[in-house]
Amino acid sequence: MTEMKRETLYSHFGSDGRMRRSALIDFMQDCCTVSRREDKAIGPMMISGEALLYVAYRQLDILSQPRYREVLTVTTQLFESRRIYGRRITRITGDDGRLCAASYQVSTLVSAKTRRPLKLSEEVNSRIELAPAPDMELTPRRIDIPETGGELRPAFTAMRCQADTNGHINNARYADLGDELVDPAADPFRLRCEYRASFMPGDKILPTVYHREGSDIITFSNEAGEICSVLEYIYR
Repeated sequence: MTEMKRETLYSHFGSDGRMRRSALIDFMQDCCTVSRREDKAIGPMMISGEALLYVAYRQLDILSQPRYREVLTVTTQLFESRRIYGRRITRITGDDGRLCAASYQVSTLVSAKTRRPLKLSEEVNSRIELAPAPDMELTPRRIDIPETGGELRPAFTAMRCQADTNGHINNARYADLGDELVDPAADPFRLRCEYRASFMPGDKILPTVYHREGSDIITFSNEAGEICSVLEYIYR
């Protein structure tokens, strides 16, 4: 298990006084990145630049709001590795021990040259340290999209400031994009993010919002009409 201490500061909070959902994901991503690079099996592949990691799915459960200038503890551990993808749990706890947020993540290693998935050898996969399966509800990787009732919203362009070192729009930035399209007064306890294909800076993104009882679903499509990512906000 990898553990980090992080203090919440002004830049982590939104206009509503709450810690941004994307900031929670950023804290989690930082801890996961350290964990991957420290792993004796796949760390050398990450450090050398041979392999990159793409997130395919994230479930973010928000249980309590962090306070300003609170020192949070972020922990992460991989609990399953299937050679071509891994499953991981990351948690954020407050300085009083309460659980603030938990994330279930499915990701895959890809070749830095081809951007195609890397299938680990049995030998390498066997050396990856795994934790016991978590005591947490794990939702399906695919988000069901309603067949009708979608509301098209104005298209926008992916920007360089949203990209990460992999060159594509970072998965945490989708939380910012989704937050712009839902009721700012809504209080989601769960955010599900399905990533099917990457958006690159300069790509046109076409959002569609589906309002349902107790939840909203957002799809982000490219100019060809292909759905590249799906978000689901589930409200308290």
